[in-house]
Amino acid sequence: MRHKGITRIAIVATAALVAVAGGQIVLDRILGRPAAPSFRDQICGLPPAWLELIRRGYHPDRAGQISLLPHHPMYMTTGSGGWTHSGPWDHLQQIPLVFYAPGRVPAGVEPTGEVTVADVAPTLAAMLGVERHAGDRDPGAARDGRVLTEVVADAPPPKLVVVVVWDGGGWNGLEQWPDAWPVLARLMSDGVSYRSAIVGSSPSVTPAVHTTLGTGVFPATHGITGVPIRDEHGVVTDAFVDGKSSRFVEVETLAERWDRRNGGRPEVAMVGYEPWHLGMIGKGAETPGADRDDAVWINRRTNRWNTFGAHYAMPRAFRNQQGLDALLEELDGTDGAVDGSWLRVPLDVRSRVEETPAFIEHHGAKLTEMIRREGYGRDRVTDLIFTNFKQIDRVAHYYNMAAPEVEQVMRASDTALGRLVDDLDRTVGQGDYVVVVTADHGMQPDVSELDSYEIDPNELERDLSAEFGPVVRAVWPTEVFLLDDELAARDVTVEEIARFIGSYTLGDNSDVEPAKVVGSGDFSAADRLFDLAVPARLLDEVSC
Repeated sequence: MRHKGITRIAIVATAALVAVAGGQIVLDRILGRPAAPSFRDQICGLPPAWLELIRRGYHPDRAGQISLLPHHPMYMTTGSGGWTHSGPWDHLQQIPLVFYAPGRVPAGVEPTGEVTVADVAPTLAAMLGVERHAGDRDPGAARDGRVLTEVVADAPPPKLVVVVVWDGGGWNGLEQWPDAWPVLARLMSDGVSYRSAIVGSSPSVTPAVHTTLGTGVFPATHGITGVPIRDEHGVVTDAFVDGKSSRFVEVETLAERWDRRNGGRPEVAMVGYEPWHLGMIGKGAETPGADRDDAVWINRRTNRWNTFGAHYAMPRAFRNQQGLDALLEELDGTDGAVDGSWLRVPLDVRSRVEETPAFIEHHGAKLTEMIRREGYGRDRVTDLIFTNFKQIDRVAHYYNMAAPEVEQVMRASDTALGRLVDDLDRTVGQGDYVVVVTADHGMQPDVSELDSYEIDPNELERDLSAEFGPVVRAVWPTEVFLLDDELAARDVTVEEIARFIGSYTLGDNSDVEPAKVVGSGDFSAADRLFDLAVPARLLDEVSC
């Protein structure tokens, strides 16, 4: 703890000052730290568009007790020093959104005006005949998004809808590697492409955004705010409980509504890499009276396709890894050396091979095999498939968006997209299918590109523990989870911790001279790291 000579006694002794106007400034002066704005001024001082995204991403029963936003362009690293992607900033929010359906949607249309991931579910509902116009609504369905009328034709519902998510495939990554996605570029030209699409909420993280995609509402309504969430007892847990429960999703997904409306006849599938993607289809048989939808993800211990049989079904195509070993062997020499690795990814460690172009090809082949063997798109009751290709996100976390690994998995994802479309032409037929391609967030440029500073969450947690004791459950890029029992036992308040973080500086977070960290003389050790560090409940309570 670097604020030598200052203890919590001093903080407690000035608590009364904090409750009145100017009190926080007095407290910061006692601590010898730069004055942080009041909680209200921090909230209302944000650009209104950022604040709206943060509020959409906040749920009072699920999110961390403290809401954070680093001072842009600073960002928080992962605990192991990798790159994160959570925030309301344009480079993380701007994503592709393409509707491709030859014979059903117009070609070469690029509407203006902002749209969000929440618009996908109501637009698909309109295509299915559940909601026909922007003002229509399926009775009982929650909705934040709107119907994108440009893609809703006056036609019978399609036989099959396939939603493809490139995890991490936002516009800044596409622009980093402009020659790596010719198939996606073709679908944009031959369909309707919303160039101004954004995620629409912050934190911009996988479980939250995929659930928005599946439900048409933001986390403030559907309840999945991030990777960890707080349960009904305030205990921090995985949002999808390792695939064994999707009970924290508080509204029906489009797939659940469609399945229920049609007596369980539609085929519904989720093919992804983690249970976090289950928010696209919902609870399966966990909902009383519902059937087991097809759903598979990767078991990280065995690197094999996995499901939870009590709630979901394993499609026959995914019951083996046939063909993967040959693809990995073929990949091994493509980087110039047959050495048991692809670039920096070892191929002999089974927990990493799902990050490779070989696994993307394997995923695509299994997906099209599932469509054929399970009869997707075979009858007039529309079937729904939601699939996530995770590799762009995964390798960008490890190596950064400018790494050659990202370019190559983007190329492989694009090739798999082309093969999927070609197969749909053959097995379902043009005019009878719809493909939607989007992403759940962009990627974080390296600090060297931003002339900025990487905030170390481990150091922040150590400093919080030195000041307040072991009250922190986890520090995430845009929120902090606290241990309620420890807070009570130590007589520590959420407000105290938020004030501490609000005046937390670059010098607090690093022992290195700022100029050596950021490569710029514009920073000093006294610079505050966070524009927002407030009790999260105030996001709903403060009016600007």
